[in-house]
Parts: sequence; C-alpha cells; structure tokens
Amino acid sequence: MAGLDAGHLMRKPITLAPDSTVLEARDLMIKYNVSRIVVSRDGRAAGLLTEKDIARFLYKEVPARSLGEITLDEVMTRNPVTVGEDADLKSCAQTMLDRGISSLLVVDAKKKLKGIFTKSDLVDAYVQHYAGAHKVGKFMTEKVWTVSPDEPIHMAMLLMNMHRVSRIVVVRFGRPVGIIASRDLLPVGAVFGTGTVGSYWTARPDIIAKKRQEWFIPSGIKTAFVASDVMTRDPLVARVNDDLADAAYAMVRNRISGLPVVGRKNRLVGIVTKTDVIRALAA
Repeated sequence: MAGLDAGHLMRKPITLAPDSTVLEARDLMIKYNVSRIVVSRDGRAAGLLTEKDIARFLYKEVPARSLGEITLDEVMTRNPVTVGEDADLKSCAQTMLDRGISSLLVVDAKKKLKGIFTKSDLVDAYVQHYAGAHKVGKFMTEKVWTVSPDEPIHMAMLLMNMHRVSRIVVVRFGRPVGIIASRDLLPVGAVFGTGTVGSYWTARPDIIAKKRQEWFIPSGIKTAFVASDVMTRDPLVARVNDDLADAAYAMVRNRISGLPVVGRKNRLVGIVTKTDVIRALAA
C-alpha cells in the first residue's frame, strides 16, 4: 500500500464544541449517519463522543437531566488518539489494535484537526489494495461463541458480556444457521432489561448487588425469547481458503462486522471480523 497514508484515507470530521449538548450530538449522528462526533476546541481535538459513550453515561445512573441539558464535556472520551497525515496505514492499524479503538483522528504538525477515519475505512482500503494477499484461514478467529436456535436469548447476552464479543453464531448440528449481533438484542433489552453482567442503569450499590444476584436467573417473559426469535437467518459465510479481501468486501457491502467461517460439510470452524482484517493489515 505504498504511498497510501492517513491523509489519503481521512474524511471530514463532524464536530461540535465541548459545551454542546448530547441532544445536538445525537441529532448530528442521525443526520449524517455516523456513530461518532469529534469534540473540538480552537481547531484542536478535545475529545471524541461515540454512541457507546452516550449509552455508557446513560446506563451509569438514572439521568436527572434531559439530553438537551447534558454537555459533551461531561460524556466525551478525553485525549483521543491522533496520528499525523503521513502515518502509514500499517502503523495506523497496529495503533487501533494496541489501543483497542475503532477510529483515529488525523492532525497536522501544529496538532490542528484535519480529519478522521475508522476501522471500516481501513477495511475498505484493504479490499482495494490487498486482493490476493491473504487467505481467510490465516487470520480468522478459531474460537467462536455459539448458541443453539432454541436457547434463551439470556444465554447470548451472557456470552457477549462475559467474553466481550459483539456477535454470537447460532448453530444447528455444527452448522451456522443464524447470527446474533449486539444490536439485535437492543429492542428486547429496552423492553425487558438486559439482565447482563456489568450493565446497570444505576450507581447505587444496593441495586447493583441485587442485579448481580440475577445474572444467571432470567425471569418473566424474557425467558420466552429464544435465539431463533432475534437472529439474522442464513448468514453470509466465508470459507477457509477464500481471499480475505473478498470476505472484507462482503462485510463492507453488507454493513456487517463479521462472517462465520465454514469448512467441510459447511461446519463452523471460525469467524472472521473487521478486527481480523485489521490484524492482516498490520502484519
């Protein structure tokens, strides 16, 4: 990928000032279909606000104010990771892996904000410039957390939280028949509560202690929901010997973050995700 650097990959950032409100940020995210807002002050990046930051703040305690009363300065992630315009993409990919982040801000020599790019942008660059370079089998993740179609969704929620993954593969007789992403559980969690480890809507120790006792005890109508109720059926799959760039292209085109990998007789042997593509780019 000679000659391709952060300056070529970056896009214009959507920005707001630190005293802007979470409501304003939410409206911009919807308007521009983005999941993050750069918080800037005097042309420099003061912080980064993502959808996860907003959710984390709201679930930390019962908000006593409306979104229009909460400023970004209270919610944003401070000191966001930045790179120079001439940073090569291999080093950018490694930085994302080392820091466990999904975006990088691009600044000039005077630390002025110039742009932003995300993990998805790196995956798209991999598709365009690394066709034929790697096979799926070399970079796929072999350990896959799975549930059967008739298992309660509570189990999928627990697996996601306990193992910090954002997708669970639904299998029948060793073959993938569906996939559950964290966003698939949002409607159910919003109505019945998540019942998952570490996700509380309050900071009160007495309520948290009570919730901890309920980790493995689903109750109410939530127990009636099973994996097949919320899974995406007949998921796209990759094969071990497929070109990794082809698998990455399928993710980009379908706006998904992972594909189950199958081997002989279509049995599940792993999963390949955008993070795996980033690992290939950094190799």
